[in-house]
Amino acid sequence: MTSRELIRWAQLHERRARTRPALVTPIAAGAVLAAWVGWRATTGVASASHAWLAGTLLAYGVAFMRVPFHIYWRADAPLLAQLPIEGRPLFDAALGRCLRAAEATTIAVLIGLLPLLAQGDGAALIVRHAAYAVTLGLAAALLLPGVTIGAATLVVHGGGAALRTATALAGAPTRADAAPRAPASGSRTPAAPPASSPGAILGALPGFAASLVIVALLFGAPWLLGEAASAPAPVVLAVIAGASIAAAIAARAGADVMGRVLRDVSALDRQRLATLEIKPPTAIEHAIAGRLGDAALPYRRDARLMRRRYPMAYALGALAFVVLVIVGLARPADPTPWLMIAVGGAAIYGVVLAHRMGRPPIELPRLSATLPLSPRASRRAKLAWLLGWWTIYVAAPALFAALRQADPTVGLVLTAGATIVMIVAGASPR
Repeated sequence: MTSRELIRWAQLHERRARTRPALVTPIAAGAVLAAWVGWRATTGVASASHAWLAGTLLAYGVAFMRVPFHIYWRADAPLLAQLPIEGRPLFDAALGRCLRAAEATTIAVLIGLLPLLAQGDGAALIVRHAAYAVTLGLAAALLLPGVTIGAATLVVHGGGAALRTATALAGAPTRADAAPRAPASGSRTPAAPPASSPGAILGALPGFAASLVIVALLFGAPWLLGEAASAPAPVVLAVIAGASIAAAIAARAGADVMGRVLRDVSALDRQRLATLEIKPPTAIEHAIAGRLGDAALPYRRDARLMRRRYPMAYALGALAFVVLVIVGLARPADPTPWLMIAVGGAAIYGVVLAHRMGRPPIELPRLSATLPLSPRASRRAKLAWLLGWWTIYVAAPALFAALRQADPTVGLVLTAGATIVMIVAGASPR
């Protein structure tokens, strides 16, 4: 099967599975961003630009996180890995999905620019902001897929020095028992030490690349308003665009491994479901469980499994905590966009976590039905875990950041609104 044929079949499947036109979501999201930017424009062009940048980084942050799901963390990945399809068509189809997702995000953030046309020197403002949007779109469409395929290739080829180096650079954890083990009885060759966590690398390397892109663009953010920046923004944009194109070309040149990537990552995901590394609840989780009555047992189960299956919930929660604390300590002149990034991003991820808690491997409905646990207790346990996560990682530091500002009203409203979203998401039946 050629790339053209596979892409045509993939697009046909997407059209049949789609419940609404493809442009509805980006247009609606763009309208919301435009309304936010227009409201902030009443206090000045700088406030409008900061609001747009915050919303744009939030939108592309979600797009960056979705790239691995467009490539190998897909429901049809095991099926595609078993079909007689070469690696390059599989790569081209995955890259097409990334391109369409990046296109939708870019359309949304460009619509959000419309209120800036009414500002002084609006044409120049639009051009500079659009350059930021297009560069982020190239990173989401080309750079992140290239890095994601590279991370999967490292895992597929079994580790080695390159795998250990990448793990160290990306900060991915290694197993605690990584020391060499004694050879088995009668064996002359020492047992090899266990490799670094492949699942951590699959998420850490793309996350590391996305963080580099966002931080680099933040250093050049004053250029959006025509001011001097600590990093030359045109050069930064050119470097990111060039790196994106080069990453996509390099990934396509080695696309023959794509079939093995799909097969091995699918097998890895099944192994992660089977391998149990259960740790007991923390002191905070014990304290919460002690106040839940009949929901304490399912809460402890959910706490153990969420830590085992979704460690990124704690990593991203810690990142939001640090960002909010820094905003509180630094007290920027316009804190609202940065509060929006942290609180809004955490709210979106919290909704994702709420859905993950209601499906395997966290919740097995047939097995849960055989246990002496009421559905109400299970829902209370999930709601308690979500609110505990939200309170520790987001609400407490967001309240600190808001109280440190001259006018904490906006921060408090953001925190309260996102908390309501979390409660609704967690309380909805699964």
